[in-house]
Amino acid sequence: MFAALFLAAAVGLDLAAIGFGFIPAEFVGGGWSNDPLRSWASPLMSAFIPRDVLSVVFDLVFLLIAGRFVEKAIRPAGLAIVLIAGIYLGAALRLILTPASAIPSAGLDPAMFAVIGAYFMLYGLPAALPVGRGQTRQVQIAMLAGIWFGIQAVFALVAQNFEMSVTFVEPLGGLLAGVLLARPLLRWQFRRA
Repeated sequence: MFAALFLAAAVGLDLAAIGFGFIPAEFVGGGWSNDPLRSWASPLMSAFIPRDVLSVVFDLVFLLIAGRFVEKAIRPAGLAIVLIAGIYLGAALRLILTPASAIPSAGLDPAMFAVIGAYFMLYGLPAALPVGRGQTRQVQIAMLAGIWFGIQAVFALVAQNFEMSVTFVEPLGGLLAGVLLARPLLRWQFRRA
């Protein structure tokens, strides 16, 4: 991560994101066949290109808090699967819902949301979050995601930095990956127990 920060600082965040980040319009425009290695690896590369220092700190803190509990339940291999699936499902959802977007992906948001989704599926919502009591975990997670998206929309509009596919769609793909994979990975991890 520190090497990616150094590279991004040396090249510039915007240039690094344009050069290595996942861009749906480029992928749809033939990037997948013209430069397949770069195109298929770009979602993973874009996760290591920080948008800004505050995003890096925020994402890493959440990954450390929730990630250690998820790793304890599904082991390091399961956590790696959740992280990579979150990154790629976030990119796939961007590709499906906003194929004309020319904004490059950058940051760990899809991976962070995948870990958070897995955490909520494995452990439930913390008691400090009184959201949807009496509902299924999936409904509680959807309600919490709705609240988060509302807060994100306010920040995006205030900062006038609104790009739907990066701000909403990509993290939603990560969250879906975590929610869908947590319990199957837990069962797989303890299949012989």
